[in-house]
Amino acid sequence: MLRFFSHLFAAFSLVLFGIDLSSAQYDMKNNDFNIFPELPVDLVRGRDVLCREQSRMYADGLKNLSLWAYEMRDATAKSVQGILRGSIAQFGHFEECLTAKAPFPTQYCVVTLQADVPTPQNPRDSKSLWYNQNESVINKIYDKKDPSQQAENVVLLGWCIPASCKPEDLETHLNNYLLTVNNLLTKENVSYKSLITDQSCQSHLNERNWDHLDLSFLLVCGMIILLVIASTVCDTLWQHEEKIFGASPLRQLMISFSLRQNYPKLSKNVDSNPALKVLYGMRVFCICMIITDHRFGTFLSSAILNFNTVEEQYRSFFGTLFFHGDLFVDSFFILSGLLVTYCLLIQWEKKFLNPFYIVFLRYMRLTPLYAFVIFFCATLFEFIGFGPMWKTIVSPEVQDCRKNWWANLLYISNYVNSEHMCMVHSWYLSCDFHYFILALCLTILIYKMRKTGLICLALVFLMSILIPFTIVFVYQRPAVLFFYLDFIRSPKTHPDFLLTYIKSHARSTPYIVGIIAGYMFYNLRQTKINVNWVTSYLIFITSVTLMVISIVTGAIFYDPYYEYKTLEAASYSVLHRTVWSIGSIGVLFVASYGQLKWVYSFLCWKPWIPLSKLVYGAYLVHFQLQMRAVAKKGAADVTSYFDIISLAVSDIILSFLLAFLLYLAIEAPFRNIFAILLSPSRDNKKTIINNNNNEENVSEKTCDSHL
Repeated sequence: MLRFFSHLFAAFSLVLFGIDLSSAQYDMKNNDFNIFPELPVDLVRGRDVLCREQSRMYADGLKNLSLWAYEMRDATAKSVQGILRGSIAQFGHFEECLTAKAPFPTQYCVVTLQADVPTPQNPRDSKSLWYNQNESVINKIYDKKDPSQQAENVVLLGWCIPASCKPEDLETHLNNYLLTVNNLLTKENVSYKSLITDQSCQSHLNERNWDHLDLSFLLVCGMIILLVIASTVCDTLWQHEEKIFGASPLRQLMISFSLRQNYPKLSKNVDSNPALKVLYGMRVFCICMIITDHRFGTFLSSAILNFNTVEEQYRSFFGTLFFHGDLFVDSFFILSGLLVTYCLLIQWEKKFLNPFYIVFLRYMRLTPLYAFVIFFCATLFEFIGFGPMWKTIVSPEVQDCRKNWWANLLYISNYVNSEHMCMVHSWYLSCDFHYFILALCLTILIYKMRKTGLICLALVFLMSILIPFTIVFVYQRPAVLFFYLDFIRSPKTHPDFLLTYIKSHARSTPYIVGIIAGYMFYNLRQTKINVNWVTSYLIFITSVTLMVISIVTGAIFYDPYYEYKTLEAASYSVLHRTVWSIGSIGVLFVASYGQLKWVYSFLCWKPWIPLSKLVYGAYLVHFQLQMRAVAKKGAADVTSYFDIISLAVSDIILSFLLAFLLYLAIEAPFRNIFAILLSPSRDNKKTIINNNNNEENVSEKTCDSHL
């Protein structure tokens, strides 16, 4: 009864004081509360007559309730949703747009819509992620100029329009429309502008046609498949027919592609030094961590519904395990330096070979598989998918590979045209090749003049620390490469990536530490050293602690409130890689010569042997899988550690499967061919140093020093 009289009194007051309820409801309905306006449907008044006519047909089709017109409108992103939680990509429906049965060809454009939001008069702490729920939304969406936060004044919208409309006409039309927007934000001096480029629009009309390079790659693939089949058949038929060519090089060449011959090599293990068997497991573990780390980067660079959680993880110690996971690349440098040094010193004891011949051997063993993957990236890579960001992500990569493949094959891509290098992760191969030449020179010095060689090694180690220290200090760069959006969305143009991250002279410390460790393992190879269990656990715990500290201390510099100090940044930039390298060597040493049998048994587990021989191929192909996933993504995802790790496991499995096929079809066959052509005699075969396999067979021909 009391509630009834309350409502009656309220109604009486409205009538008494002349409040127009219908007017209030009308204002509430017509005020636009959207942060970003919807994309228009009206006539595109561009220079192209066909565009104007087809956009008129589109508008008329909507008025007539035509299905094709509503498919186009349905495929277009409507009002922006979730922007306050970091969801800046609203792709609409890509496939629906391009398959709409319109009376004209359609195209799908990703429009970049930016809100010019003035800085608040009473600015809050722009680095804080905490907001008072009663403060203005302006405080949330204005550009805070903080790289650790995603700008919330920019969105990507999918727009389905006639294919005859050129991007410049669409941009002009959209900007004119945005000038007429009138909502609550425009009353706060917020204005809007758009950007549409040729790369952001796709249609069936502008798909790239197959050219001679694409057909050439298919021809090469066909020839390789035929060679594998023919070689395997011949090897099977001739296994008991020694009369046919006998054991001549010609016969060996004819069965070089034989699966029957190459498959057993995967599980082959030659224990020239049992202490080095731990490297099998170390390689597989490191490549899995690198693939996982790259999956984190590529996943976060795409459409994310809850990017606000990522901003929180940038500031957490746990997050640095992934955002500072580039240290696992240093582990590859360590292992490579160790094996190169060990194998070369063993080789010099047997026979001194021409250094240029050894460099040539290494080049010939690394390059065939590398060249094949580059060939794929320059051709068929563009045809293996389709999606909203395909022309923005994959097409430029294809063009870079077509223009700069030669720099990759000369292993200078980290210095020449680095902003357009083919395969962004290929910088590692260039660095490693340069370091191999350095290790070759140092080992020759150590072999010829041990004291002088060791002094030069010490000086090189000192220079490897001073060079990156000087670069960071002089250019006042950050202590670490921040995996913020400006990097993971455009790594090739990032200044720190180009200045310090990919340059051989700035990343050599872990490799030099590996050279020192290789010399240490070389001296211990005939020594029956047995570290007691107390010392073993002490070294192991200390080494693991150093490695953990190297990673998690990166959170200090990810803290947005950290006050940059040049000396501190320069010191950390070199010390954390050095400490990580020393810790890694400590783990290897105690696993090989200590009482940690469980560590040794795990790292020497037999399944690691074949997998470790596929690491090189897995490294080459994994990033293309991740780029494809990002470029074809049609909608935003919710991010979590579990989801990303699940995707990384899928990447690992697919990468190793592809590496397995490439090993049988290209890597192993070409190694056989080069071994026959370059070392036809029995004695010379024993001198070939294999830098890609994960075998330590120094007595015959293999010693892996790469990945």
